[in-house]
Amino acid sequence: MIKHTLLCFILLTIILNAQNTNSLEQKMESYSQKVKTQWKYNPLRNPETDKYFSGYADINNYNTKFWFGTIFNANKLYNNKNFTIDKVIIFHSPTLSTELAPIAFNINEETHRIRIGLAYSAKFNFAHYQYKYDKLYGTSFLFSTYMQVEAYFDYIFKNKLKIRFAPLKHICYHMGGDILGDDSLHNKIDDEFIDVGFEQMHIAAYYRWGWFSFYGGTLFAITGFKKSNLVNIFTIYAGSDFRFPLWGEMNLIAGFYAAAEYDEFNKIDRKAAGEGYNAIESIYKWSPSISVALGVEIYRFAIGVKYEYLRSRQLYAFRKMESKIGLEASLFF
Repeated sequence: MIKHTLLCFILLTIILNAQNTNSLEQKMESYSQKVKTQWKYNPLRNPETDKYFSGYADINNYNTKFWFGTIFNANKLYNNKNFTIDKVIIFHSPTLSTELAPIAFNINEETHRIRIGLAYSAKFNFAHYQYKYDKLYGTSFLFSTYMQVEAYFDYIFKNKLKIRFAPLKHICYHMGGDILGDDSLHNKIDDEFIDVGFEQMHIAAYYRWGWFSFYGGTLFAITGFKKSNLVNIFTIYAGSDFRFPLWGEMNLIAGFYAAAEYDEFNKIDRKAAGEGYNAIESIYKWSPSISVALGVEIYRFAIGVKYEYLRSRQLYAFRKMESKIGLEASLFF
């Protein structure tokens, strides 16, 4: 009898303790969820809201993409006959880009959003040659690379208006090793050594209204004067996107971008290492930038046709205007 009573007591104690433990666990989980709702942390961009603040045709957007097509005036950009541009099958440019905001928080749910972070983009300009017309390093030829890095502060109001202030944006051009390593394309003794690198400040505004997005901004140089072969002293730009819902997350998307750029072109006297370098001739010039795009967007992904007319971002041809058209697949993340 005593044994049965003791056994029942032990079982009852275990059941009560288990219930208390479950109750305590539920309280812990409930408190954790309550605290999480106070701050929704996401250092990455949210495509449901933030893709409307990244111009589809904006030549400076931070979308990862792959473009392939033709450059109408490629022979003028690379007028050295040894490039045999007429034997190029296709030009293609992969671009790796994203934005990351380690400091990101909301005020009053999503009425006010603050994001402080870094944006990065690296573009590689390739050409693919016909069989038996390959260059020193093969049929796939790297002409140049272009990179921009931007430290930014974003204020977003009700996911409809975004103000961006970037106190520092670094831009640099690099000539492809496929050119530098081939003496028939670049003579290290006779040809000018070119180097482009400078910093800017960037201010921009973006607004979403229904199926439309509008944006505009300005950039102005803060370093590189008389030292870099090119300095983009001032740029003012504007653009717009139009999204027409087709089915589910699928949209028809069209974009337009236009800018006026004021540049300093320098001829640099480069002395021996450590002796510095100075501009011996400077030319100042305005140039336009135009980009139009039409495609289909599915959530983060878009594919479409894009045309661009702008001062070339290929270092070998940075003094010339470039006109190109092609297909582009882009990814927003």
